[in-house]
Amino acid sequence: MPVPDLTDFPISRFFLENYLSRKDDPTNFPANDLRGVLGRYEALFADSLSALAMTKDLLKGRSEFNFDSGNAANFEGAIATLRVVNALRLWHFSDITLVTPRKGEKGADITCTKEGCRVCLEVKTVTKQSSGREGLFFDDQLYEKVREHAVKAARQLAASSELLGCEVKLLAYVVNWFEQSIFLVESDYQQIVNKLERHGEVESLKGVDGVLFVTKMGQRFLFLNEVGKRIDV
Repeated sequence: MPVPDLTDFPISRFFLENYLSRKDDPTNFPANDLRGVLGRYEALFADSLSALAMTKDLLKGRSEFNFDSGNAANFEGAIATLRVVNALRLWHFSDITLVTPRKGEKGADITCTKEGCRVCLEVKTVTKQSSGREGLFFDDQLYEKVREHAVKAARQLAASSELLGCEVKLLAYVVNWFEQSIFLVESDYQQIVNKLERHGEVESLKGVDGVLFVTKMGQRFLFLNEVGKRIDV
């Protein structure tokens, strides 16, 4: 695919021109809806920069938001983080900030404030490149994928939140699978969280105060425990 004309999308051009010149990526940039996709990226970049109170140069200065290498996995993960930032903006969280990790450490990706509480979030992406286990229903496929990350992510989040002085800890899953985003409803996502909470032998959500899902279609579902309800949106 030739590099698209990005003249009408100046922020996307800043972030994506080199990526698109190096990478033929029809998964993230389908030719049949290219202008629509670029328009959505343009809005996402603009809204996220506003929410983070950052310039585009500062954001691209962070390695995870420099897409010039053409790494599709890095691109999808970084866009997922911005989608969570935008979800927080829409729920009127304040002081939304990207965490700068210490070398070799993983954990919280975002901090923010709501109802006087400092909140930490770790973002995980159910990527377009991955797929669910064959033979399972859509909700069970997603449960298995979420469970793969949950234990380790919860431990990382607990450790980093203590360093960052956070009172509420959230795991955020950006679900880029099309079928799950189309067919699953809020009650299905609630059942996924319930199953994780019941999976006590591996302590899937130990120390986590809530789980946020942001779907490919833009739905936002947030499930909170009693501690998390201090920031109930």
